[in-house]
Amino acid sequence: MSWRIVYVTESEEMKLYLDNLKVVKREQEILIPLSDIHTIVVDNHRTVVTGRLMNKLAEYHILLIFCDETHNPNVFSMGLYSHYRVYGVLRDQMKWNDEIKGEMWKKIIQIKIHNQLSVLRYLKNSDDSIKRLTSYAKDVMFEDRTNREGLAAKIYFNELFGKNFVRQRGAVDVYNSALNYGYMVLRACFARSVVAHGLHPSFGIGHRNQFNAFNLVDDCMESFRPIIDFWVYMIMNDAEYLDRERKQALIGKLHNKVQIGGQKQTVLNAIDLFVQSFIKAMDTKNLNLLTYPENGIAI
Repeated sequence: MSWRIVYVTESEEMKLYLDNLKVVKREQEILIPLSDIHTIVVDNHRTVVTGRLMNKLAEYHILLIFCDETHNPNVFSMGLYSHYRVYGVLRDQMKWNDEIKGEMWKKIIQIKIHNQLSVLRYLKNSDDSIKRLTSYAKDVMFEDRTNREGLAAKIYFNELFGKNFVRQRGAVDVYNSALNYGYMVLRACFARSVVAHGLHPSFGIGHRNQFNAFNLVDDCMESFRPIIDFWVYMIMNDAEYLDRERKQALIGKLHNKVQIGGQKQTVLNAIDLFVQSFIKAMDTKNLNLLTYPENGIAI
């Protein structure tokens, strides 16, 4: 099973050499077996990547992420034919009806709020906020029609990052920047797993935006978001801005262990376990088959 995350910041070229990734930097060359690599993050817009390597990365289901000039993840690449029975999986996905989608979305939101609760408990936040989130988790309805997710998020983020904190995708303050960065990396990892298991990433169950090519990816990652929130809290607590070292630290924590399915697994493995069980649960209409992080603490 692949496990290595390669973070490239100064390389001039990346190419294929006998089923190895060759990273070239001036006179220096580094070889890494492709079978070891889960993800490559290229945080240097001058790095040249060869076509042969791109094709081989797709064959090995290796996620390749390119960062933009602001050093934030901007593009990720995946193979078009990542699963041996993509038509069969897609045919089953098209059979998921609105009832099972709504029930699954309810379950995912409940898991997400429970994992937010575990973060607040771990950090010993106020009892009042914990009680309110506990109540919201119990009250989640079919399709989350009363938006308990949104109500819980406001309390949760204010407890975590202060009363004046407002969660925004485009904001550049230190916490929002780190959250956006962490979520983007998490999203790319989920996209890799969703496509590798033959699902179409556009057909979501809770997210159904016609302009979003990754609705299903955004659905699946919801219960993992508190894991990122916890890391951001721990890493950025006294930081003035999101620097390269802290970005690398965030990515490196994907190797941290989380409790899932009665055992400890790295977050990368947990993502795969979640997606596999998600497919089984949806295809059989048995939500008890879903395997998910039992809390938001991955250390």
